[in-house]
Amino acid sequence: MHGWMQMELGGELKILGQRVISVQHLAGVRDIMRMETGESTLSETVQSSMSSTFMNCIEAGLQVDKEMVKEKYGLTEESIRLYVPVECPKMYVNSEGVIRPWTLDIGFSQRQASALQRILRAAFWNAVETFDKEYAATKKGTKYTAVEMIEAFCLATKTPDMYVDAMRREWQRRAKRKSS
Repeated sequence: MHGWMQMELGGELKILGQRVISVQHLAGVRDIMRMETGESTLSETVQSSMSSTFMNCIEAGLQVDKEMVKEKYGLTEESIRLYVPVECPKMYVNSEGVIRPWTLDIGFSQRQASALQRILRAAFWNAVETFDKEYAATKKGTKYTAVEMIEAFCLATKTPDMYVDAMRREWQRRAKRKSS
């Protein structure tokens, strides 16, 4: 999914080699951005979101002592690559319901991050579905396997093909649910 997000939603700005993705135009994101958000602290458990300051600290920590970062925060260089830089709004709503300027110390709440992940997954699978229709049109009625289509999608969107099997299984589950 990362390759697709970088290609489809990424801008010119890069952080740690990854293009910052813009999500504000996706349906439902406006409501997510209005959810309660808060300041990150280094003492909190890292879940699916972290502030820029936290990310910078983790990156620096990995350069100094990888084992300490893994022990204290459960993060490795590989796991840190799963975090995608997201363009954030200028303002956020704090726990008291007050609107404040977004700073580098602000990170999405767990609830926000989960909701945003759901929207990104839906957008991703919609893109796969659209690609499947276009791929079928290029095949002109010729049968093809789900793996062929998924591999072509990965190639077209610069998505690493290491997840082709997992994507194929999920695609087939979705197709089966749709036909039921």
